[in-house]
Amino acid sequence: MKLKDYFLASETNNYQPWIMKPVALFCFCLVIWGLRLLIPTSFSFAAPGIDAYDLMGKISQERTNRFIPTLTVNSKLIAAANSKSNDMLARSYFAHVDPDGNYVWYRIENAGYKPYLTLGENLAMDFSDAQSVIEAWMNSPTHRANILNEKFQDQGLAAIYGLFEPGHSTIAVTSLFGALLKSSPQAKPSPQPTPPATTKPAAPPAAPAPPAQSEPKTEITINPDIKLRKKIIGENLVIELDVVVSGNPAKVTAQIKDKTIELLASAQIGQFLGVISLPQEQALAGESLTITAVDKSGEQTSSQLTLGDLPTNIEPTPSASGASERDFIRVLKIIFTVFALIYLAFLVIDSVIIHRTKIKRTSMNSSPHSLLFLLVVLLNLATIWI
Repeated sequence: MKLKDYFLASETNNYQPWIMKPVALFCFCLVIWGLRLLIPTSFSFAAPGIDAYDLMGKISQERTNRFIPTLTVNSKLIAAANSKSNDMLARSYFAHVDPDGNYVWYRIENAGYKPYLTLGENLAMDFSDAQSVIEAWMNSPTHRANILNEKFQDQGLAAIYGLFEPGHSTIAVTSLFGALLKSSPQAKPSPQPTPPATTKPAAPPAAPAPPAQSEPKTEITINPDIKLRKKIIGENLVIELDVVVSGNPAKVTAQIKDKTIELLASAQIGQFLGVISLPQEQALAGESLTITAVDKSGEQTSSQLTLGDLPTNIEPTPSASGASERDFIRVLKIIFTVFALIYLAFLVIDSVIIHRTKIKRTSMNSSPHSLLFLLVVLLNLATIWI
C-alpha cells in the first residue's frame, strides 16, 4: 500500500483510508490535547519580573529629586499590596474598586496599618520593567500626585506575575501610600497642695554656671553582616541588599563598580534595603560592595566588602521573557491549527470522493460517520485558540 492510500480514498483501500478510521481520529485528538497539556510544563519560562524594592526606590528618588522626604518601606502596606495584586489576578479585574465594591482600604486595615491619617493607591498592569512603570505614573496627574504627596510617610508595593485571563499573563502592580495617625496623650497635672507659710531664708550665693557642653555625637556603625540575594531577570543580574546601620544615619548608599543606589529605610529600625541591577555579562569576581552612611552633619562612614566573601542566596531564573513565552505559545497554536486544517482537508476530500463514487456504506465512512469526524476536528480546532 502506497502512502497516499493512507490519506485518500480509492479502490486500493476499498475507499476506507486510514485517516478516516476511528484510530486516526483518536491519534489526532491525542496529539492535540497531549501537546497542549505537556508543553507548558515541559519548558521553564521566566516570569517577567518587576522588582518591588527597585520600584519603591524609584518612587523615593522622584521625591528626593524634588526635596520631598523619602518614604519608609512598611511591611504591613506590602502585605496589603500583595493581597490586592493577587486578588486582581484571581478575579480578572483592574480597578481601584474590586468586584465586591470595596476599595483597598479594608485590606490595609486588615494588614494592621491603623489608625491611619491618609492613604493612597497607584495601580499598573502590562508593564515589564520598573522604569516604564514609574514613567507612566509620573506622566499621569493623579498617580504623580500620590508619588509626590508630602503627607505620605510610608509605602508598600507588590508586583505579582500571573494569569489575568485566558491567554493573558501579566504583572499586576499595587503601590500603597500612607501616614499613621500619631496621637500623644498629655498627662493631666496633679493638683499641688498649698505649702505651709515659711520664713524665707537668706539667699545663698549663686553657684557658678556649668560650662556649656556640646550634644554627644551618635556614632554611625555599619553591621558587616550584610545579606545579599541574587537573581536573574531578563538579561540583568539583580542583587537585593539588606544592611543594618546603627546611629540613625540621614542617608545610606550602596555601590558596586560604577553603580550607586540609595538604600531605603524599612519599618525595622536600622534596617536599609535596596536593589542593584547590573548587566548579566558583567563579571563580579573580586569586585567590592561599598556601603556609605552619612549622618546629619554630613560626615561619612564607609564599609567595603568583597562580594566573594559575602553569603549570597542565588535564585537563577531562565532568561526568556514573558513576551518570548507568549510568542512561543502563539507559534504552537499556529502549528496545531495547520495540522488540524490538513487533517480536515483530507476528511473533506475523502468524503467528496466517496460521495461521487456513490458507494453506500452503513457504518464506516458513511455520511454521518464523516460528518461526526468533521465536527470533532472543528471542535478541536476551536479549542486550540480558547
